[in-house]
Amino acid sequence: MRTLIIAIALLACESASFPAAAQFNPLTIVGRAISTTMDMRTKDEVANDVEISTEANKRLLDDKHAEWKGVSLLVFAQHLVLAGAVRSGEARKIVEEVVKKDRRIRSLRNELTVIRKQGDEGSLVGDTATNTKIDAVLTAAKGISSVNMRWKTVNGHVVLMGVAQSKDEAALAVSKIRELDGVKGVRSHLRIVPKRG
Repeated sequence: MRTLIIAIALLACESASFPAAAQFNPLTIVGRAISTTMDMRTKDEVANDVEISTEANKRLLDDKHAEWKGVSLLVFAQHLVLAGAVRSGEARKIVEEVVKKDRRIRSLRNELTVIRKQGDEGSLVGDTATNTKIDAVLTAAKGISSVNMRWKTVNGHVVLMGVAQSKDEAALAVSKIRELDGVKGVRSHLRIVPKRG
């Protein structure tokens, strides 16, 4: 409980140092604090993940040949999965080359969908709704620590990555996602890492 109170105080101070403090929402802060205490990563690992994602997105924006629209970077514990949709196989390769320049990345999986016909890129509304359903079902499921997982839906196909504490947890997460309406398939890149200490 003490950790939770300290985390809430730190997050409140963090929010107060930015102009967005006027939009301070204590429930959001509490949610972030709870997530922070449940996260398997250390503070340094979280900082590395944020830096990897931010710098990779900047490189994609700066590269004249990289197609970044529709690309999502899923990062957890310095492992990265590229998800989303691009217009060609060449664009898929360029995005991967631009992103993998960061030596801190431990592994990179390219799950970008190449748009071959209209509709392959998915529906923003439908895929966003599916992502929201996944969030709700994994958060509510007993035995799943969804704070250690990331996902992205493209045209009903879900890419799942992050960490599960056991094979059972990983299988349960995939099963819960497959049961949802609108999900056509799940590609899991969950790593099994038992809980520390």
